[in-house]
Amino acid sequence: MGVVLAEVSSSPIDPGRLLALVSRPDAGAVSLFVGVVRDHDPQADGEVVALDYTGHPSAPERIGQIVTAVLAEADPDGQCAVATVHRIGRLLVGDNAFVVAVSAPHRRLAFAVCQRVVDEVKARLPIWKQQFEADGRYHWSGL
Repeated sequence: MGVVLAEVSSSPIDPGRLLALVSRPDAGAVSLFVGVVRDHDPQADGEVVALDYTGHPSAPERIGQIVTAVLAEADPDGQCAVATVHRIGRLLVGDNAFVVAVSAPHRRLAFAVCQRVVDEVKARLPIWKQQFEADGRYHWSGL
């Protein structure tokens, strides 16, 4: 199967759309990760109210490369289908920031590939987060 969708987007992410993209008759398992903006963070001193995600110009191309590399290692038989989107721009508490859907014949492979895609994208995608707190302070991460 492979990469069905890998994009960086300024539009809201619909997890149902990604699930539909990876659904197929031979897949007995679908693993879904939805990263949501929360109202607190270990790096914040107070309540988090919003995030701005800024992507390097190479981010749209890089996300596909990252997912392809994960699949080459974690799914060498090509059994998985993967759809993933990372948001950029202003996000509020409760917004979906990062979604990964993986279908596979069996749950172990779906879970393993989903976790690996999440970990690798978070570690390697050139996107930076500016986190805004209720009192007006902000912090950057991922620089």
